[in-house]
This record gives sequence, structure tokens and C-alpha cells, in this order.
Amino acid sequence: MIVKKIKYTPEQLAVINTTAPRAVVWASPGTGKTETLCARVRRLLDLGVRPEHILVLSFSEQAVAVLKERLPSGVMAKTFHAFGFGIVRSTARARSQMPVLLTPMRSFDLLRQTIKRCPKARRSVKEKTGLDLSTPYEAQRLADFIKRCNGSNELAARIARDDESGFSDYPDVLPELRAIRLTYDKMVEFTGGIDYPAMLRRAGALLNTASPPYLHVLVDEAQDMSAEQVRLLSVLADRVPNIMLFGDPKQAVYGFIGGSAGDMRNLIRDAVTLGLSRSFRLTHENAALANAVLSQGRYRVSGSRHGVTPKLAECASAIAQEDALVKLVGELIADGVKPDRIAILGRTKAQVRLAEQALLAADIETDSRFSERQYAHLFRVLEVLKLVLTCIETAKAGRKPRRDWRAGHLYRIVSANVKRPLIEECLRWLAKAARIPSFEGRYMMAVRIYLRLVRAAGATPANLAAELGRWQTASRQFETVRDLRAHVLALSQQAKIVTSTIHGSKGDEWDHVIVLGVTDGSIPFYREMKRGDIAEERRLFYVAVTRARQQVHLFHAPVHHAPSGQRFAEPSRFLTGNVLPTLDSQKVAVAHRVQDTN
Repeated sequence: MIVKKIKYTPEQLAVINTTAPRAVVWASPGTGKTETLCARVRRLLDLGVRPEHILVLSFSEQAVAVLKERLPSGVMAKTFHAFGFGIVRSTARARSQMPVLLTPMRSFDLLRQTIKRCPKARRSVKEKTGLDLSTPYEAQRLADFIKRCNGSNELAARIARDDESGFSDYPDVLPELRAIRLTYDKMVEFTGGIDYPAMLRRAGALLNTASPPYLHVLVDEAQDMSAEQVRLLSVLADRVPNIMLFGDPKQAVYGFIGGSAGDMRNLIRDAVTLGLSRSFRLTHENAALANAVLSQGRYRVSGSRHGVTPKLAECASAIAQEDALVKLVGELIADGVKPDRIAILGRTKAQVRLAEQALLAADIETDSRFSERQYAHLFRVLEVLKLVLTCIETAKAGRKPRRDWRAGHLYRIVSANVKRPLIEECLRWLAKAARIPSFEGRYMMAVRIYLRLVRAAGATPANLAAELGRWQTASRQFETVRDLRAHVLALSQQAKIVTSTIHGSKGDEWDHVIVLGVTDGSIPFYREMKRGDIAEERRLFYVAVTRARQQVHLFHAPVHHAPSGQRFAEPSRFLTGNVLPTLDSQKVAVAHRVQDTN
């Protein structure tokens, strides 16, 4: 490992050299938190602490991977779940007693057995709600609910109170469902299995009577810990003499999956509090925006240099927003900004996908953080489309393509042994596709045929339908498969704009960050507005505006939200009288596409 010669700030040195056994470090965005943590570990090694006596815990696999690259050799870095699983496995007396991580199918089978063993709870649920948990459908719903709750009773109550969660019929039977879950947990353990909540729960119980070999435990991203992780850390804190937590309560945005750490000082009450407030990422202008968004509390972030004022584009419509977005991205690239140094962030995946389609229609490809690009599958769809066009040309020439020839092509395209009745169904769809007049319509029918085949083959990647649907608008430009294929190949090889949800962007940075939908109902999200709890939404907005090294670009536009049937038209309530003076605002009144078609 190469250690760079770094000049640390006084704040960083205070953390690196502290002699306090318990410390909480409030680390604002871009303040070198990870480097400071690693420097603290190196300092401990210099003082004679052995590597195996140091443990670093973090929230995600991605964060752990970064830590492993930067920590000295021999220092253990793990997620909470991996650490807990290791504790449980290390206490097994024989290899045959090693717990096995449950597959989804095995987990569901055990839950259905558990429901049968809880007749009293099952009857009570049916009497109160009319739901029969013994049916496969309701058992699957309960399995999904238990998974989303992640072992947290608080999160279970929150999800059940949400009218649009899909579990709004559960509030009156939460005690019965909790009894079923506890019985399920015991059955999982009895059968030699383990799931993710159990990794933490069992590890905490085992550590209560054990002495872990660590003298120092450092926790990264501590503000994102779930209730189970907090409990495990509390047990560790009673057994380990030195604890240091790194995090930023202003970036606590995972309450929807059980994050509950909140103010980190409440986790270790005898800890000293240290701060990292000088951001190497943010300019003074971007820091001013961030502080205006979340001005309350300690450790206001400060920038390290002057830059340009963040911008707010107020658009007259969703189409105007798409056109303004495409224009902005084109201008940034023309000015020499590398595409992968530009990020487009949205509150939801659906919102980001619309932006991806608009950019793709303008010959600008994107690299999604939540949906892997599926070019190989797209090229197979084009083979189906080629088959459609070949059938059309053959018919024009007065010949009818043989049925077995068409079926053979479909078999080869999907490269799987699908049943003949399904092939016959797809052959009928091929005939329908041949009657569609537009290239775009034929492309979408080819997508439909391919998805039907690949799903039957049982090898469908996540988000495949959305990935293939991305190209619908772009396909309008073409009349031949050859030209569309060449276009796809060229875009797949170019540098790409990054797209992500705001949650998925946490911990990253780009030169230019474009935040979509700064509109009431989007940011803050309408569900949280309905619940009357938007504190986490404000923190999420804070995360979004602190990702940029150079400039933040905010977009507001009225939008119709199809899933809820609502129209969101007002600018975000987070654009307050404190925030607006930090922005350079401009109005985008009319979309270019609207002008062109009138």
C-alpha cells in the first residue's frame, strides 16, 4: 500500500491524534472522512497496536471495498452483517453446525411452515382483517413485509401506516405478525439456517458472554446504522475499550430501511465530540447552499475555494425540463467536461429513467447506478426485429416464410429450450408485428416477443424490460436494423453520463451535479409529505446538493405523477427564503419540441 504525503488540517489532526477512548466524529461532506479514519488507524499502529486488534465496520459492501484498498495490511474491515455472521460461525462447535444463509425459496418454505404452527395468530389475523395467511399469495406478502422490516418493529409500524406501501391492512395485526416472525426466527435457527437480521441478533447475544479480541473499533457511516446494528455496537462498546464513530447526522437518509442511529452522541454517551467541517469537495458557493438547506445543528460545512453560483432552472413543463436538461448536458460536454464527471440525480428511479430516455434520443448515453446496461440482450432484440423485417420483405416478394424457419430463428435467438406452444404464440406476435407500420412500433413488438421468450427460459436480468424500453424513442430515428445496431454499438462505447437516485449517490462526487424534480411531491416525496415527516427528505436534498465539486444545477417542473394520479406543480418547500439567495434562478418557459410541432 502506497501512503501519500498529506498535509492534514487541524481538525483532522485532532481526530488522528486524540487520546480519548470514546469519540464521535461529525464529518461533513467532502471533508476527507475516509482518509482521516485510515490515518487514525495508521497512528494506532505507530503507537504499537497490533493490526488484529483493530476492527473497522461500515454500512455497505461498497464502503468496505474502499476501506480495504486504503487500510494497512492486517486490519480487518467488514460490514456489520459480515462481522456478525463471522461471530456466529466462529462459535459453531463442528462444521456440520455451521449456519447456512437461507435462499429466498427456503426462507419462504420455512415461513409457510411457521404460519401453520401459529394457528392462534393466523385465526386472529383472519378475524380482524379477513386475510388468510395460509394462502400462497398472503404468505408471500407477509414474507415481503418481514424482509422490508429487516427485524425492526419500528419500521414495521411505519410501513403498515403508509397507505401506499402495499401493507396498509396490517396495522391492527402487528402483534400477531410479530409473533409469527419470532416463531419463524426460532425455526430458522433450529433448522441450521440464518438470515440477515439474525446475523446481527445472534452475534449480539454471543458477544454478551464473550471477550472479542479487539482493542479499537472504528465505525464508518455511523449515522446509517439500523436498530439491530446499533444494538450490536452497544454490546461491542461494553466489551471493547476504544470506540470511534465517523458520520454525519445531516446525511442520515436510510430511515425507510430501518436506519435509526440519528444523533451519534446518543450511542456512546461518554464520548467526546470532534468535527470535520472543512470540505475539500465543496466551493464556498455550494457550501452556502448546503448550509441554507440544513442550517440548524452543529458543524456547518465550509468550502475550500471559490466557484460558480448554483443554478435553479424553473421549467414550465416536464417536456421543457427534458429539453433544458439535454441542452445543459450538451453545453457541458462542449465546454470540455468529461461525461463521467456529470451526474443526474432524482428522487425516484422512474424520474431518472425519463431523463435517460430524453438523453438517449439526443444521442447521449448514460451509465445507471441502479440498472445495469443490457447491450447483449438489446442486440438479441434486434435479431428478433430483423426477423420481423425479413418476413415483411419476403411477403412483399410474394412468398410466405416457412413456419419452421421462423421458429428455428426464435429458438436460436433465445438460446434456450423453450416449449413449442410458446414459440407458436410468438409466431402469432411476429405476424402482428409485420402489420405495424412504424419502425418504432415494430421494435417494441420485438421487445415484447423477446421478453416473453427470455422469461420463459428463466434467465431474466433485473430491470430488463425498462432497459429495452429505453431505446423506444431513439428507434424513431431509424428505418433499418443495421443502422440502429451501429448506433447502439457507437453509444455503448462512448463515455457516459452518470445517472442515479439520490440515495444511490451518497458517498460519491462529480464535477457537475444535476438534481431533477425539485418540486413539492418529488422533493420532498409526496408520501413523506402525507405522513407529515419530511426531516429525512430535507437531509436527502442536502446529500444531493453536496455531491458537486464545481456546480450544482437544480431543476423544477410541474409533473403528473402517474402511479398516484397526482399533479405536482409547486416548487419544493425546501427552496426557502434562505436557500433562494444562494441560487442563480432562470425560467425555462417553453419547450423547444412544443415550439417545433406547432
